[in-house]
Amino acid sequence: MKVVYGHTDSIYVQIDSVEEAESSIKEIEAAVRKHFPNVLNLPEHPVVLEFEKYYSALGVGTVKNRNAGMITWKDGYYLDEPEFTMTGFTAKRVSETPLAKEIQTNVLKMWASQEPLTSINKYVSKIYQDTLQGRIPVASIVKRSRLKENRFMVKCGECNRKYALKDLNEANPPTLLCGQNEGRSGTHKCGCPTKNFLTLEGKRPSIGAGVAGILHAWDEGLSFDDSYLFIKAINTNKEYTNPLTRQVREVEYVAGTIISDFSTYTPNWRFYAEQVLKKAEPIYKAMDWDVSSIRTGSIQMSLTEWF
Repeated sequence: MKVVYGHTDSIYVQIDSVEEAESSIKEIEAAVRKHFPNVLNLPEHPVVLEFEKYYSALGVGTVKNRNAGMITWKDGYYLDEPEFTMTGFTAKRVSETPLAKEIQTNVLKMWASQEPLTSINKYVSKIYQDTLQGRIPVASIVKRSRLKENRFMVKCGECNRKYALKDLNEANPPTLLCGQNEGRSGTHKCGCPTKNFLTLEGKRPSIGAGVAGILHAWDEGLSFDDSYLFIKAINTNKEYTNPLTRQVREVEYVAGTIISDFSTYTPNWRFYAEQVLKKAEPIYKAMDWDVSSIRTGSIQMSLTEWF
């Protein structure tokens, strides 16, 4: 038995069978209890070790708490079909694009199923090229986010009054309605430059991808309720003003409420193709595979393979 991985209160060991694991867990538990006796005379010994899962294959990434595998036995029962599981990978994030989730999940499944590099690379390379050429649905690259107040509000570093980014559009220093924050009506002229503004959490603010898309959409007269969609586009021929720096920039991110809102824009397909590569990269690095083979579609042979 060999320990191959561990985190928090779990360890993963290399072992030959479920039966051997069931036997070993009892021996390990007895040994641990011998070193840590029940000195408080509790009704049950506080050290209880459990054998929870048996993997037919388990892949461990180069980053802590990243793994993926196929479970064939769980909580005392053999499974009818192997169950795929993964931990620590970005494919599980709600904010990821459908494309990113699909590519990373499928590559991990292929990896855990011990499919060869040639098959995995062929699959990833095809999606990379299809994305680069814009042969995939726009819906697969759309990100969804929530209109959370803390993302679109800043506060003065001196007087702590709050301002909406939407309103920081003309004056600098701004003249804004802030009576609602103080319980009275009227206006307040904040004498602090916007460079001294902070987020509501007290950090230096920045205009991220989704926020930039919303600011442009507001300039276009669009309105949003609770959530929004956004993509990265090219050649928009439009500009927006960063409300904090007052810099005029070309619009790169555009936001909308439905997929058809992006019909007049050209997605930055090269950007999304590189995202395909990045989602496969953790697996390639863990296996010491050449990531550049995704772009070329061919696998560079080593000297020993040539001869």
